[in-house]
Amino acid sequence: MNVVVAAGLLYVFQQADWVGKVIVIMLLVGSALTWSVMLTKWQQLRQARRSSEEFLSRFRRERDPLHLFINNHEFPNCPFYNIYRMGAEEISGQFGNARRVEGGYKALGGGGAAALAVVDPEVETATRAVINLDTLRSVLGRAIDEEVLALEQHVSILSTAVTAGPFLGLLGSAWGVMHVFASMAEQGSVRLGAVAPGISAALLATVVGLLVAVPSLFAYNWLAAQIKQETVRMEGFAEELVAAVERNYVTN
Repeated sequence: MNVVVAAGLLYVFQQADWVGKVIVIMLLVGSALTWSVMLTKWQQLRQARRSSEEFLSRFRRERDPLHLFINNHEFPNCPFYNIYRMGAEEISGQFGNARRVEGGYKALGGGGAAALAVVDPEVETATRAVINLDTLRSVLGRAIDEEVLALEQHVSILSTAVTAGPFLGLLGSAWGVMHVFASMAEQGSVRLGAVAPGISAALLATVVGLLVAVPSLFAYNWLAAQIKQETVRMEGFAEELVAAVERNYVTN
């Protein structure tokens, strides 16, 4: 059955003129591109969610919010970790003369005494008071924006396919029908056998255009919802990190 259908579609495609064939080929290329974007973004979101869950589990087990950063733990392709890393770098920079040492960051606290950028009762008040939470929130906000842009990359291709697919198909169909009527006028024939192949070829463009647009529409809406959820989760984590830093590093 599938072979018969494929042979029928191939026959219909062969009946189209060169303009109709070009439009159908463009739509097929667009379909391959949209499916590539769908699968790539689905895999990216799946991997990002999995790595983020692992990172959050590790982060929440530590008493010191900078422990993972100090000990050089890394979580590749993890949006939450990228946000955390930028925030931790900002915190380390705010300690003053922060410098990289083996095993992590050190910050020179009050009186010039070196102290690891960790939280314990020995951390001096002068050291703990240098964190500017407003600046930290600004840095985390920029980090979130970068991660959202990375998640949204190429998603616009799907919205373009939703809009352009049906219009290209309609263009192909209108052109094909116009070509059929022009041929009928030249030949003076209105026999069904002479008209049907051209009409079928004209309608093929509309069918292919809809096959491009409909999956792209569902995929775009799903991806938009997933990215919105991830954005809310990242904003929640940013607030959680700020609260942990305020609790551990800022004197009340």
